[in-house]
Amino acid sequence: MKFITSFLLFLTVSGASFAQEYTKLSDPKACKTALEKQHKETKSIQSDFSETASSSLLSTPQKGSGKMWYKKEDKIRWEKTKPESQIILINGKTVKLQEKGKEVSSASSKMVVKKIQQLMVQMMTGDFLNEKDFKITYYESKTNYKLVLTPKSDKMKRYVAEISLIFGKEQLLLKELTMKQNETDKLIYSFTNMQQNGTINDSKFTTF
Repeated sequence: MKFITSFLLFLTVSGASFAQEYTKLSDPKACKTALEKQHKETKSIQSDFSETASSSLLSTPQKGSGKMWYKKEDKIRWEKTKPESQIILINGKTVKLQEKGKEVSSASSKMVVKKIQQLMVQMMTGDFLNEKDFKITYYESKTNYKLVLTPKSDKMKRYVAEISLIFGKEQLLLKELTMKQNETDKLIYSFTNMQQNGTINDSKFTTF
């Protein structure tokens, strides 16, 4: 089963797309430097999210919403509350998954969550900016930057063909993340009510 299909089993999602006109940045150095500085100064993030999952296997897009917590370096709590409870806890190399109030411990589930974990940590920490795993093309509109990430390895290309990230120019915070396997199979995450550098107890990342 391919990654995007497996991912849909665990994260059923809703969201809104930022339909703006983007032009390619001929010199992305200033944008990259600003994003690197922002990620370096970010110690924690708390945000609401809404998501949309579209797939050739689904007759209509699947919708959901929830909350996300991130704490430097590699702590993430991804808690979907609608339409059903699903929680991913990432605390360093430890990854846990809970569905409908019960922890999921099957080997196949853990493999999928590990793949999610690797991508989520890169997106939150800004590690993707080093272009070790992705080639990045930079775009801008009047209010946003858009970074389009193309995987370099053939192995990763089997799971995701493209990731796009939209950052607001004013605060350089992530507004939207899209993971695309092809034209019909994709996930869109939209982030709102984002709070930066607040205090988050470590238990948030270890206890369901």
